[in-house]
Amino acid sequence: MQAASDQPINEIHLIAHALLETGNGASPLATGQLQGAGTDGQQHVVYNMFGIGATDDNPNQVGADFAAKQGWFTPEAAILGGAKFIAQSYINNAAYHQDTLYKMRWNPANTQLALHQYATDIGWAVKQARIINYLWKIFRLYTAF
Repeated sequence: MQAASDQPINEIHLIAHALLETGNGASPLATGQLQGAGTDGQQHVVYNMFGIGATDDNPNQVGADFAAKQGWFTPEAAILGGAKFIAQSYINNAAYHQDTLYKMRWNPANTQLALHQYATDIGWAVKQARIINYLWKIFRLYTAF
C-alpha cells in the first residue's frame, strides 16, 4: 500500500506485477538471494520483487546484482524501490509515456528500435492483465469488517 501511495501506482497493478515476475513469490529474487560482494565488499541477501534488471540468460544473478546496487536488502526495500523504479522509468516517465501494460511491453513510440521495453516475454502484458482481472474479482468479493 505504501509503495502504491508513494508513486502513485495502482496497488493491484503492483501486486500482479510482483506475482508474475517472482513466480507467485517463489523465485530466489523474492525469497532472498545471496549476492556476491556488493559495493561495500560484503555479501548480502537481496530481493527484487519486480525482476528489474533481470535478463533472460541469467535472471537471478543479474537481478540480484541490480538489487544490490539499489540497496534492496529487505523485501520492503525491494517493493518500495521497485515501485519507484517502475513509476519513474515507465508509468510516470515524461519521455517514454509507458503508462499501460501494452506500452510497457511493446513501447509503441519506439517500434522500429524495440527499445525501453519492460519485459522480453511476448505475452507479458496479457499475463499481467489476467492476473489483474483475477485480483479484481477477488477484491470485489471482500467485505471489510
